[in-house]
Amino acid sequence: MAVIGFNFNKFDCMREGKASGSIEVKHTIHIDAVSKTPLHVGGGSSDVLKVEFGFDVSYGQGVGSISLTGDVVYTDTKEIIDESLKSWSSEKKLPSMVEEQVQKFIYSKVILKALQLSDDLNLPAPIPLPNVSFQAKK
Repeated sequence: MAVIGFNFNKFDCMREGKASGSIEVKHTIHIDAVSKTPLHVGGGSSDVLKVEFGFDVSYGQGVGSISLTGDVVYTDTKEIIDESLKSWSSEKKLPSMVEEQVQKFIYSKVILKALQLSDDLNLPAPIPLPNVSFQAKK
């Protein structure tokens, strides 16, 4: 259904040396834990999923790295919450519909923060940036 909460818990970034030549930038999202937690709204309560994640950017040997951790709060029907917990417990995977929504949301948040941190540390951007070129007028 929807992600209703997001938090960063830790930023760990480091520039080791000067970036030169061709650098292969790799980034990955990983889900580390899934748990059920109560959400108290008004006088009522419902169960939601707390999904703990990590996002890592590697720049290769001796260049640097960025690592972000956090969690998202995901709400859906009781059946989907229960199915998600069961799937996580047995296979360490979320149902594809839930995982797609959660990972898209995580990516939209972490890539912006990683871009900002890479700029602060003078590291290459974690994603390709637009290439702008001008042609001389004739």
